[in-house]
Amino acid sequence: MITYFCPNCWAEIEHDAVRCQSCGYNTTEYSQLPYEEKLILALNHPVRADRLLAIRLLGNLRSSVSLPHLKLVLDEGDDFYLMREVMIALTKIGSPESREILSDATKHDSTLVREFAARLMSRRGQE
Repeated sequence: MITYFCPNCWAEIEHDAVRCQSCGYNTTEYSQLPYEEKLILALNHPVRADRLLAIRLLGNLRSSVSLPHLKLVLDEGDDFYLMREVMIALTKIGSPESREILSDATKHDSTLVREFAARLMSRRGQE
């Protein structure tokens, strides 16, 4: 059986629901959103693999629009693998703002995040 989620609040919905019962989102509007916005919404998807894929795709797209959202995942996250994927995406985006976010990650509370960010920053310096 397939589970359907509201693309706005990620509550479970019926497969043919026009409005989410939890947040009132008009699900028919979702199909009109640009791909990049759909990926940004997917950063909160309840399925971890979908969040990882969205992060990877935003990095591949070099999405500067997603930077505040990626920063939030990095700042508020507790899943190293999601945060690792964000840091890789930041290096792919390669903008001054993405480099600043990655630099800030070298001061993160998590040792794993700090070390990985420092490693990515040093690789960037060698290029």
